[in-house]
Amino acid sequence: MKEKRREIVNDSMRALHALAKLMPQLTSQSSLVEMLETINRTLGSTLAWVSVDDDTGLQRVVCAGDVTCHSFDVTDFLASTLLQRHKRSWRVVYWKENIGRALFPSQHPGYSQLQSGVLCKLSSQDWRCSGYFFLAFDERLYSLPILKNIVMVLVEKLKDYLAEIVAREKTAQEMQRVVTQYKTLFERAPVLMNAFDRHNRCVLWNAECEKVFGWSMAEISAHSDPLMLFYPDPEERRRVRESIHISPLKDMYEWYPVRKDGMQLTILWSNILLPDSSILNIGLDITERKKVEQQLAVKATTDDLTGCFNRSAILQQLKSALAVHSLQDANSHFCVLMFDLDYFKQINDEWGHQVGDAALVHFCDRIRELSPVDSALGRVGGEEFLLLLEGTDSDAAMLLSARLRTTLSTIPLLVGDKTLILSFSAGLVEVCHGQRDTSALLTRADKALYDAKRTGRGKTVVVSDYL
Repeated sequence: MKEKRREIVNDSMRALHALAKLMPQLTSQSSLVEMLETINRTLGSTLAWVSVDDDTGLQRVVCAGDVTCHSFDVTDFLASTLLQRHKRSWRVVYWKENIGRALFPSQHPGYSQLQSGVLCKLSSQDWRCSGYFFLAFDERLYSLPILKNIVMVLVEKLKDYLAEIVAREKTAQEMQRVVTQYKTLFERAPVLMNAFDRHNRCVLWNAECEKVFGWSMAEISAHSDPLMLFYPDPEERRRVRESIHISPLKDMYEWYPVRKDGMQLTILWSNILLPDSSILNIGLDITERKKVEQQLAVKATTDDLTGCFNRSAILQQLKSALAVHSLQDANSHFCVLMFDLDYFKQINDEWGHQVGDAALVHFCDRIRELSPVDSALGRVGGEEFLLLLEGTDSDAAMLLSARLRTTLSTIPLLVGDKTLILSFSAGLVEVCHGQRDTSALLTRADKALYDAKRTGRGKTVVVSDYL
């Protein structure tokens, strides 16, 4: 087949037929490499290359063929050829034999393989040289003038497309550079980026996702329903799918997926609808931030020593409880117990302030042990505490108070090898339905507590909140 193609070039009629067949195949939709491969295939040439200068002045070489040719080979060859012919005006040069020796060093396979060759200038619109086109064959050709004419026709064809092809390929290279840049950004970005298709298959999963969730993309892809790994609850999983496929979230919303080790995370997710109708999910892991916020919220509402609500927090709890109670059935019950630790100043004076602090903690711990789970305990003063008992009537509250006294007697505070039995006085108010005045309620509770202390301490006095 190759011999027949060489005969084509050595025969003028066949050469014209080959050229006529070749020309329609050279289109601007082809790349330079594809064009050169088509020329080699049709004419039987062993090597073809184009050398052009880009808009920055740098030489660009594109090669195709059975012989490997590097840009530095082309540069040296052109420098030598142009040096030899700088005094003569020329457009096409051809070599009858040993073109390989002019093009390659002696150790290169093409040095002895390539024989005939032709070099043609590529001219711009102002007839300045903008590059070179070269063809080489691995045996001598007898009709080099015919080849010369064929090459000149090819150069005119190439010239029409060269600028367009170079511009397109430069754009493609720039696009590839941008894609690579964004791919690197995608992988290294300290934000969560992923995407799932409508079949719930993961199609994007960056390094931050793997770091935060603990799952690799391969592990996710191997699962029949990847979202189940993060959202075990079916209803929550349904809402996640809806946010991804049906109603993308434009703002950031909190979701609570679980990571590979089972730890629950707090993630801010938003969905971006892309032009191809796919959805990119962008998220921020705010788990640690939420923990800090919760700790600060607890600290802002908690008494540092006893761990119960501080004054402002327990009063807010009381206000909210009264608002709820006022909306409930008239037969519902709600009680408030105000405690005061008896002889607390003496404890501080005789045992020291560290024991006094321990006495307050011991007292609160015993109250919490006996109180219902929906109760609220807060410190309103130095040794004064307020206990809110929703759904509890005065009889049940009095029973709790009595049990607390018994517990303090049977479980005294240990101070070294000594024991300290704590005592308290209390004022109990059963709140009437519709009461929402916290100040009036606290005044009644405080008055009941004062009556308990005034009449001997160690007792609980009950008052009604009915006006």
